[in-house]
Amino acid sequence: MPMKRPPKEEVLGARLEPDARRAHLLAVGATVFGSKAYDEVQIDQIAKEAGVSRGLLYHYFPSKRAFFAAIIQGGYDEILEVTQPDPRLSPAEQLEAGLRAYLDYVESHPHMYRAIFRSAAGLEQTVQEVVNRNLDLQARRILAAFGDPSAPRSLTYLAVRAWLAFLIHAVLDWLDHGARGDRQKLFDICVGALRGAMVAAQQAGSR
Repeated sequence: MPMKRPPKEEVLGARLEPDARRAHLLAVGATVFGSKAYDEVQIDQIAKEAGVSRGLLYHYFPSKRAFFAAIIQGGYDEILEVTQPDPRLSPAEQLEAGLRAYLDYVESHPHMYRAIFRSAAGLEQTVQEVVNRNLDLQARRILAAFGDPSAPRSLTYLAVRAWLAFLIHAVLDWLDHGARGDRQKLFDICVGALRGAMVAAQQAGSR
């Protein structure tokens, strides 16, 4: 069923096609949620900054939580797209290329990154499931690049998921303290941490 267009009078800013309007609302929402805790954000504030009415925002998203979940999923879709592995590269090259693309995304979308990994942290299971589902996909990608078919709950999978948590907190700290000049050091630490975690998991599994 096609999406019903909102009444003209509900639009306070420039008129946009539905897909463009939705994308605009998500971008504004990511900026707001990335700079404040979830409970501090008011839908009226987002609507005002987006140049639309509250009613129009609810036309696209039925609730604040649904709006936030859409922001999280949209941001993760972008991260997964830019970090898509190139099978022509060696496993080590895929890892390094993916991490560089990941850091490029973070630098270009700091508010989105904070919204995904900080604002979502204390929310209910529905939103957490969006994050966990995508972290699982990232972990499987990394394992596949190294030719490891490890199933969830295996030691190698556990090591990679733990590394993703390390990566997230390291990147958030890097963003918060403005240490952008130390990006290469951050990159080297994260690559070394993943390699160390995988080696430790393999050694533990062979005992």
